[in-house]
Amino acid sequence: MATDAIASAWSEPSGVAHAGIVAATGETLLDSVLPTRGHGICLAPDSKTAAVFARRPGRFAIVFDLPTRAQVGRIDSAPGRHFYGHGVFSADGTRLFATENDFDNAAGKIGIYDAADGFRRLGEWDSHGMEPHEILLMPGGDRLAVANGGIRTHPDSGRDKLNLADMVSSVALLDAHAGTFLAAASPSDDLHKLSLRHLAASPDGRLAIAIQYQGCSGDQVPLLATWDGTGALTFMDDGEPVLTAMRNYCGSVAVDAAGEIVALTSAPGSLATFWRLRDLSLLACHHIPDVCGVAASARAGTFVLSSGTGGMWTYETATDSLVARSAPALMWDNHMIACA
Repeated sequence: MATDAIASAWSEPSGVAHAGIVAATGETLLDSVLPTRGHGICLAPDSKTAAVFARRPGRFAIVFDLPTRAQVGRIDSAPGRHFYGHGVFSADGTRLFATENDFDNAAGKIGIYDAADGFRRLGEWDSHGMEPHEILLMPGGDRLAVANGGIRTHPDSGRDKLNLADMVSSVALLDAHAGTFLAAASPSDDLHKLSLRHLAASPDGRLAIAIQYQGCSGDQVPLLATWDGTGALTFMDDGEPVLTAMRNYCGSVAVDAAGEIVALTSAPGSLATFWRLRDLSLLACHHIPDVCGVAASARAGTFVLSSGTGGMWTYETATDSLVARSAPALMWDNHMIACA
């Protein structure tokens, strides 16, 4: 795979949904039409298999073989479940974990699929929260991190949010082998309308958490937090002037290869922001219309970003430079991953 190739979902102006891989040169290496809009993509440890999940409340995931650039499977959600748009492979690549909604019981689940047997469903674990969204395999491969967004939804109500008055969000750690609950952290009661949704991990295991606020639009609240797996969450300064421009919504987060810089995007605010991980101090901010997708490059301090209005960019922290990247002018979806 070409260095800094990017896997993402996208849509044509006509609304036809796709997922695939685009090289750094702009060449499309893989292009597969999806039944409906895709969301997150995950890559197996051997970089030979990828899976893209439907946008909530979708009920499919599509599996690709990257060496042959072919679609090789489809996973349909179990009865009474739908996907939340994200998944991750186990460290040995034999299992695929997916965030799912047990919608009649308003319970978050982690679906478990056998990657060595046609992605047959093996069962499920509790996510230990409501509305599990993004799931990560932590460094070392023995723990899973899950962002439980805390919002109750039901397919009969579309994407309506049914419990904002008493929602509780959390980030939880689970044993990646047995699903055993290890630890969790939630915002304080006065910040209970913070929905913890997207995750990135540094090499030493510190999580960066992207937040979407479900309260009044005029409130100014923190939209980025970190967690070391013990104790309380650490939040950015809620007095940051940039918060007003981010419009209470962060759509994607990434940590650079050195574990020092966090990239955080806001599509409603059309902002790509960059923060020092250790103290959550703001380093840089760039205006990109409808920016959301972000992935860390293999090079320290370097990120790739994409926009829902078309276009990709490479950002270099050291020089604070944002350079347009060769890419098809497509409506890129919320998330991307690097395929080095």
